[in-house]
Amino acid sequence: MFQFKEPENFWMLLLIPLLISVYIISEYYRKKYLKRFGNENLLNKLMPGYSKYRILFKNILVWAALIFMIAAYARPQTPGKITVAKTGNREIIFALDVSNSMLAQDVKPDRLHRAKQIINELYRKNPYDRTGLIIFAGEAFVQIPLTSNFSDADLIMSSVTPDIIPVQGTNFSEAINLAANMFDKSDTKTAKLIFFLTDGENHEQKAIETAKEAHKNGIIISAAGIGKKNAVPVPDPKTGEYKKDKNGKIVLTKLNEVLLQQIANAGGGKYFSAGNNIFSDINKIQKYLDGIGNKNGQTEILDYAELFEYFIFIALIILLAEFIFLDRRNSKISNLSIFK
Repeated sequence: MFQFKEPENFWMLLLIPLLISVYIISEYYRKKYLKRFGNENLLNKLMPGYSKYRILFKNILVWAALIFMIAAYARPQTPGKITVAKTGNREIIFALDVSNSMLAQDVKPDRLHRAKQIINELYRKNPYDRTGLIIFAGEAFVQIPLTSNFSDADLIMSSVTPDIIPVQGTNFSEAINLAANMFDKSDTKTAKLIFFLTDGENHEQKAIETAKEAHKNGIIISAAGIGKKNAVPVPDPKTGEYKKDKNGKIVLTKLNEVLLQQIANAGGGKYFSAGNNIFSDINKIQKYLDGIGNKNGQTEILDYAELFEYFIFIALIILLAEFIFLDRRNSKISNLSIFK
């Protein structure tokens, strides 16, 4: 059926009664001021070319053109062809660790950038799945809700830094609970996966229990450990030096594979050691994802054809007519004038 894609834009139609009111008020005061100079019939004889009806008609043309412009802005559409599109039978939420330890450079350029690279590639390799992104440190936040159209991943993740979350730490439990609430609980046919990309440095004790509880509700939890097992210093981007604790000692960080393996086991998923060879890491993870759910489903999509250009064209024609139509009667064709 014919439809307007963005009908909320019709609020601008309120401008029409406002403009009509302005016109009526201006006409009232025009007549009031003219009466000061003499009789209205006498003044009309002194201005034979003037026609108030022409001015009214020109205003009506402007109002009509504005209505068509507003209708165009509301995006009129008509049904087009039906296409068959591939759809996935999976929902994947990537949970990106943005704690300060992810700035460590034991993988190049650093852990956080490597994790972003992996996420970007996995998004490109799984275009038919509904995917989302949360970021977490001491707290967790939804960065991108579950969607099947994720064309701006690179742009959005480029702005993600540890500074984006003021509370530091690595709170797995909050990240799991937040991601779990993003899934459609009424949909029992779709495979649901939370995939962590983190170095595993954790200072809260509920992560494994929370992962078990999520898995009981049909959610799979897997993790990719970013970094190496050897302790390395954490750079401070503000000073260009390494971060130090209260005692002046350099802060060290290392990959906690044991915890990540425990979380993955509790969540019914799999742990991957990542960061050393990005191509190999992505291939391993993708092969694992290929075994979850069905990524080759199909759905029919009704395409709509945009009609806004026709409405704009009509508006321009009306405005052209308003421009050509004179305020005053043409003396050469006055006998043919519609308006007296």
